[in-house]
Amino acid sequence: MILIGVNHMIKHYLRNFLSLSILVMLLASCGKAGIILPQAIDEEVDICEACTMMVQDNQFSAQIVSPSGQIFKFDDIGCMAMYINDNLPVGQPYVRDFYSSEWVEVEKASFVYTDEVETPMNYGFLAFTDKTNSDKFLTESSGEDMMWNQVKEKMKERSSHDENEPTHN
Repeated sequence: MILIGVNHMIKHYLRNFLSLSILVMLLASCGKAGIILPQAIDEEVDICEACTMMVQDNQFSAQIVSPSGQIFKFDDIGCMAMYINDNLPVGQPYVRDFYSSEWVEVEKASFVYTDEVETPMNYGFLAFTDKTNSDKFLTESSGEDMMWNQVKEKMKERSSHDENEPTHN
């Protein structure tokens, strides 16, 4: 009789444990499931998709993360903007905050165009996690406040200007 009671109690605990385990797995799968985040930069092997220069692990690097998990890395925000303008890749572009080097989705970032900071390819774009940080930079330095669509437009203008430049032989 005692054995039957113990078996019943064990079944009860196992059923509750199983139910709780399934609930935890379901909750863990909610939210950002399926989202692939930017990868760490490996300065020894990562090459910019646009200019083929080595990518440094700093606040100027950028990435596009495709839904399939393919990562396109860039040494300069301007390189990524030019690549997007020319290739229209599918994926989530990320930039790094100038102050913290944290990855930020381009749609959430605020940008500054300046000639006071030398970026890897001298495009002059800096990214910030929010407008407060870009405004902070602009109180200390000169530049033009921008959003992502303006960065891409400026790179389109620059590309069309470069195409119209006469070549010197």
